[in-house]
Amino acid sequence: MCGVADAEYSASRDDAASIRQALAEVLHDGPLQELVALQLKAANLARLGQLGHVDRAARLLELSDVAQAAIEHLKQIIRDLAVPAPPPLEPLYRRFVTLCEDFRLSSGIKCELAVEPAHLKFRSHLGEVMHRTLRELLANVRKHARANIVTISSERRPDGSVAISVEDEGIGLPALSRDATPFAGGFGLRSIEQGLAAFDAFLELDGETGLCATVVVPARWLAGHR
Repeated sequence: MCGVADAEYSASRDDAASIRQALAEVLHDGPLQELVALQLKAANLARLGQLGHVDRAARLLELSDVAQAAIEHLKQIIRDLAVPAPPPLEPLYRRFVTLCEDFRLSSGIKCELAVEPAHLKFRSHLGEVMHRTLRELLANVRKHARANIVTISSERRPDGSVAISVEDEGIGLPALSRDATPFAGGFGLRSIEQGLAAFDAFLELDGETGLCATVVVPARWLAGHR
């Protein structure tokens, strides 16, 4: 693993060096040369103190043109370097709708979404973790459950926590191995649990003639909770 990490670091370092070199060349061949020309023209104009009014105005206009070219060149470089802000993510409920529809189209398994949008207002980065968790739970249904229908639902529990469940009527829990069953991208149940643990959330599994996988999120991770 260290060898792979070292190779990735070395490649990343080489990429950064190439970017720096390319940027140095652009700055040298563009704005730097234009600013040098501006400086030389200004010095030459200062030496020609006896120029007439018309000639002096023409020289000053020439200096202005060179300065403007340098400014525009620098503006373009700044625009090229600026990282555009990523588009805002859709509300989590809308993303769940998209996941459910994509799952139905790719698997042929009916997907019913019975989630209360108010249950999906999470703090911090938990929303992204929940989106990834749902995607992987659905991938598990597609690969292993032999199901005809999957239902995604939510509830607020008496202690204030929120539970998001993915339930199918497939072959059930005995077919699962918590350590070995692959999820999308090679993840298993353990990896899902590890991702949730950072937020003190956890996964409940239930079912013999189908599987219900429930993610439970403590109340303190809900937006607006005090």
